[in-house]
Amino acid sequence: MPSFKIIEQAILKREHLFKSTQTNAFRLFNSAGDSCEGLIIDYYNGFVLLQLYDSSLYKDYSKICNDCKKILSSLHIPVNGILLKDRTKVNDPQQIAKLRTSILVDGEMPPENFAIKQNNIIAYVDLIQGQNTGVFLDMRKVRETMVKYYHNGGRLCNLFCYTGLFSVHSLKNGLQYAVNVDISQTVLSRAKQNYVLNDIQYDSRDFIKLDCRQYLKKHIKQKAHFDFVIFDPPTFSRNKKQNFSVKTHYRDYLALIEHITKDGYALTTINAISMSVRDYRSLHPQHWKLEFLEHEPEDFPYKSQPYLKAGLWKIP
Repeated sequence: MPSFKIIEQAILKREHLFKSTQTNAFRLFNSAGDSCEGLIIDYYNGFVLLQLYDSSLYKDYSKICNDCKKILSSLHIPVNGILLKDRTKVNDPQQIAKLRTSILVDGEMPPENFAIKQNNIIAYVDLIQGQNTGVFLDMRKVRETMVKYYHNGGRLCNLFCYTGLFSVHSLKNGLQYAVNVDISQTVLSRAKQNYVLNDIQYDSRDFIKLDCRQYLKKHIKQKAHFDFVIFDPPTFSRNKKQNFSVKTHYRDYLALIEHITKDGYALTTINAISMSVRDYRSLHPQHWKLEFLEHEPEDFPYKSQPYLKAGLWKIP
């Protein structure tokens, strides 16, 4: 169990983030990077989400909760509620939904249609259901670095788009058009809600429910062209028709992406500590030029090496 002092030191390191006008959601405690393996604490616009990846920490969650309240109160940071989510490994897939449902441990539940701000865009988040909240807090620095590339306008293809935040961010910072592709109708519906939340108009052509490989092959035949492609896939995913694995399929996707992004840019990511920076770079064609490489932002300190590799590549 982390001591009060360890939690306090971690939160004090992030104190300046509470003063940001661009973002009101970020990480307060990052597992081993803050000296306690298995404990994640995130702040979402007045609500705190504790996530426990180590079952041995459960007996101590009440004390961890109280420590957070005391520390944040001393900094005059509002805390409307604290929620706890079980992120330990699950052997029975039928139990995942139940175990991943957060419980309220202090204060009140977030209101319906609860939203946060990241990189000066607004996004709905769900702190209760599922493994992910709808926004990846570790992408803040990546989005910030992308802004200068959007200023000249252009068209973006957002593969594995999730809740569409790369598209929303690009459209609010200079791009004229973005298409969102994902196999999940649920996340596409949430992406549409984020468009509305940020006063972005859309029609049915902006959201495509399709396997990303099929989408790329179809648009290669149509000789489509995009100035930017976002390729932020899961490390592994499975649907009824196909599986996706970084180790098996990554290079194949990059070859397809090149066909629709000549003289453009591809932002590619790998979110796995098992893949080194060297591994990540080696997956890309030698003639692609790396513009920048980003890792987790400052509120995600790591013990040994970064898990996030996010690079923007110029495709000649």
